[in-house]
Amino acid sequence: MEELQTIFNEICGELTKANDVREKILSLSRLSVQKSSHAIKYLHRGDLQEAEKLISENKALIIEINELSNQMDQIRFGMILTCNQEYAEAVFLHSFLTQTPFPTYTDLQIPYLGYIHGITDFVGELRRVVLDTLRKEDDIEIVVSALDLMDDLYTLLLTIDFPDSLTYNLRKKTDFVRNLTERTRGDVTLALNRLQLVETFKEILEHKSSIVTKKP
Repeated sequence: MEELQTIFNEICGELTKANDVREKILSLSRLSVQKSSHAIKYLHRGDLQEAEKLISENKALIIEINELSNQMDQIRFGMILTCNQEYAEAVFLHSFLTQTPFPTYTDLQIPYLGYIHGITDFVGELRRVVLDTLRKEDDIEIVVSALDLMDDLYTLLLTIDFPDSLTYNLRKKTDFVRNLTERTRGDVTLALNRLQLVETFKEILEHKSSIVTKKP
């Protein structure tokens, strides 16, 4: 988990920088809209000199806004979000099942938002691993490991606390991860209780069988 904590810290750093740029763009945009509105009013009044002054000032603002927006390319990659997150999801599941370290988004050469959204989808795959393992009554250690990882990932996802416009509605998916984790914990508890009852029942039957066998 230490490597994931480091990766999440790095992503939070990137999002913090992006959020600073976003806030500056929003502030400059509001100022630009005001200048445009005032320039239009002056034009309607026939005050060309004041209008041209505002338009000139606004031109400089627009140039700055557009230059700042170029720093936010990762935030505008909606068209490629799905393929990136699906790829990340597959890699994460491979890492879990092979017990190898989770790669960074730099290793995968994908945007950090694709990486984070892949994490949320990966939690669904962990639930599937848990349910399949319980159904087969297989290695309980895998169940515990997967459930612990689901908890850890949810905790890490909570640290990505940024506006939805920066994270492509990550908050909604994080809520889904919480619900999925709670449901899985409930399923595991019920299954383990059932397995415990089965074992107890077997022990009772074996005990009765041994008593019958000992009778003359």
